[in-house]
Amino acid sequence: MNHLRMGQSLKKPVKNDIIEKPKKQDKEIYLKSLSALEAYRFIQGRKFSLAPNVALTLPSDSEEVIRFNESIKLMKQLFGSNFSAPVTELLTCGSAKVLEIGTVGGFWLADMAREFPMSTFMGLDITTIFHPDNLPENSAFLEHNYHDGIPFPDNTFDYIFQHSISAKFRESLFNDHLYEMFRVLKPGGWMEVYGSLTQIIGAGPATGQFISAARECLRINGLNPDIVRTIPEKFKTLNLKKIQIAEMPLSLSRRDTISFDQLEDEQNLLLQTVEAYRVIMKVAMGCTDEEYDKLKKNIAIEVETKDMHIMSIRTFGQK
Repeated sequence: MNHLRMGQSLKKPVKNDIIEKPKKQDKEIYLKSLSALEAYRFIQGRKFSLAPNVALTLPSDSEEVIRFNESIKLMKQLFGSNFSAPVTELLTCGSAKVLEIGTVGGFWLADMAREFPMSTFMGLDITTIFHPDNLPENSAFLEHNYHDGIPFPDNTFDYIFQHSISAKFRESLFNDHLYEMFRVLKPGGWMEVYGSLTQIIGAGPATGQFISAARECLRINGLNPDIVRTIPEKFKTLNLKKIQIAEMPLSLSRRDTISFDQLEDEQNLLLQTVEAYRVIMKVAMGCTDEEYDKLKKNIAIEVETKDMHIMSIRTFGQK
């Protein structure tokens, strides 16, 4: 059942911790065996959303809101805008209807609504982990499991933006999701998908170990770590026109950055992402918190000493 959320608080379930070090059991069975009968589950102090077809990768809590919003702010700074599709005139003239999928912390939704007050913005996500009552009047948020389809009629939206696909979509369901985006997009409208490669160029040993384990986590969950690179071909199968790719390197090194302030944000974001993956990565790597803390510390050192960057990619096309 869908619920239009207006700042309603979430009921906190009973904390359900797992042991400090995972048992030596089949990782795939472990990661797929968590019950989907509960809305949420607390695992080692982090809240995870449990819903049908949703991969158990990143938490759904206040810490993730901060991390995700910071990443969206960085992407805006990196690309020079919240979007790359040529929709500025459309949004400025007014009466445009925009759908954001994967709202998480709500920054993109609120920021776009304030920038384009003549257009209407709708956020869509599996769970509500921010405060929708603080949204501008020309925006709203709908809690819905979009893995089960997009709950709007055909030809509803002028522009659709999909966030961070790498850790969200099982490959077997992603084509259906793209079709749903296409279905609710108006003729002549634009759809855009953002994602980062699950690969850090120039990574040191510790960062490389983290990325290798992260890619294994994604594969175990039925996710394709390289799914971002498949988007242009998938767009072609939808018969989208004017398909374009905007690709920017996000620096993770002190020696290769525009400004010191930008570096600090990027550095913190990398370490926040490492922390966000802690619960699921401990299972994949079979390590303790102490061992993971050591890995995180070594990654922080590599941020200081290595020339590392990650590719951020936006793909967009017109119906």
